[in-house]
Amino acid sequence: MHIELTQGHDDLRAAMRDFAHILQSATVQDMPEVARRRTRFSQLFRDHMGQEDAMITTLRRGPLTPQADGVLRDHSRAMVTLFLRYSDHIKYWTPTQIGQDWRGYRDAVLILQNGLYDRMEWEEDHLHPLFTGPSLRAA
Repeated sequence: MHIELTQGHDDLRAAMRDFAHILQSATVQDMPEVARRRTRFSQLFRDHMGQEDAMITTLRRGPLTPQADGVLRDHSRAMVTLFLRYSDHIKYWTPTQIGQDWRGYRDAVLILQNGLYDRMEWEEDHLHPLFTGPSLRAA
């Protein structure tokens, strides 16, 4: 399962790079393509979050060391914050707003992406090892 989460991160990174690339050269006339890629990323993100949540739920059913419990708590808080930021972004950046401030939208996307890049690195360093074996589980 750990490999599936890492592959999910790789897929998200590729989608983000692809989206950032198109935003560098796209104009408001490219809005249908931008919307398609935005939707693709949203679907990948939701699917990954669902898979990750299921694995965390399974992990929580067993005994955890205080360190592992702390990692799961930190992850949970960070994901709520990220989800709220992402939700606010989607609500604010409607197609009309994007058309009115293309550069602002591009900048906002890149800021949000940088936060997600950082979060995925943290997960790979701290969360994913919890799924690979019993070393952090309480006896």
